[in-house]
Amino acid sequence: MVKISLITATKNQAATIEDTIRSVFHQTHTDIEYIIVDGNSTDNTSEIVKPWIARFDGRLKYVVESDNGVFEAINKGIMSATGDVVGLLHADDRFSCDTVLENVAAAMEDSSLDMVYGDIHYTDRDDTSCVKRYYSSEHFERSLLRFGFAPPHPSMYCRRRVFSDFGLYREDYRVASDFEMFVRLLWIPRVKAGYLPLDMVAMRTGGLSTRWYNSLWLNTLEKYRALRANDIHTSLLMLSLRYVLNLRHYWRRSLPLDNKKMILKYEPVE
Repeated sequence: MVKISLITATKNQAATIEDTIRSVFHQTHTDIEYIIVDGNSTDNTSEIVKPWIARFDGRLKYVVESDNGVFEAINKGIMSATGDVVGLLHADDRFSCDTVLENVAAAMEDSSLDMVYGDIHYTDRDDTSCVKRYYSSEHFERSLLRFGFAPPHPSMYCRRRVFSDFGLYREDYRVASDFEMFVRLLWIPRVKAGYLPLDMVAMRTGGLSTRWYNSLWLNTLEKYRALRANDIHTSLLMLSLRYVLNLRHYWRRSLPLDNKKMILKYEPVE
C-alpha cells in the first residue's frame, strides 16, 4: 500500500482548520501521515487541532513553531515526511470527496510514476456549497507554463524522492513558489507525470492564492521571475493573457462525479 504524507500549513485559521482536518480524517485511504505545521497561531487553532491527535491514532503530527511564510512551513513538513508520496491540503481547503487519497494511492501504485495532478473547484468562502468555478487540468500542456498556467497546486502529489532530487519550494517567493516548482519539474520535463481526472479539492475563495491583488500583480511578477530563472522565454504581456483565457473556468461549474483512468502526460527526458 502507498503511504501518503499530507501537509497542512496553517497560521490563525481557526475558522476553517477543522473542516480541513475532518475531510482528511474521513478519507477511505488510511495509510497516511498527516503533518500540520502551525506558524505559532495566536488564535485558538491549537485548541481545535489537539483533540484530533488522538482520533488519528498516531497518524497526525502537529508542529508549532515560527516560520517565515507558508512555503517555509511546507518545506518543514516535507523534510519531516516519511511517506512514499507527498501532497498538500491548505488550511482553507477540504477534499472534495472521501476517496481522493484512495485514487491517488491507486495511481501511484505504478512505481515508475513520479507525480499526479487533477482538478479542483472554488467555493464561496462562507457557503461552501456555492461553487464559483471549476479548474480542470485536462487540457494542460507544459507549453502553457510560458503563459503562467499550471495544474492546481492542491491537486499535486509527488514521490518524496522528487523533492530530494530536485529541491524544495523556494522560500524567496511570496505566492508563486508552487508555480516555480511546476516549472522546475515539468518544463524539461524532469518527472513522469500523469493527469488524474478527478475533482480533488474544494478551495475557499479569498485565500492567499485567490486574492485579486496577488493574482493581478504580485502573482504575475513572480511567475515572470520563475520562468526567466529557469531560462524560459516569456513576457508580462503573455502572462497577462491568462486572465482572459481563465474566464472559461467561470462558465464550467459542473463537477465530475466519476473518476476515469489516469492519463499519462509527460515522460521524463532521458
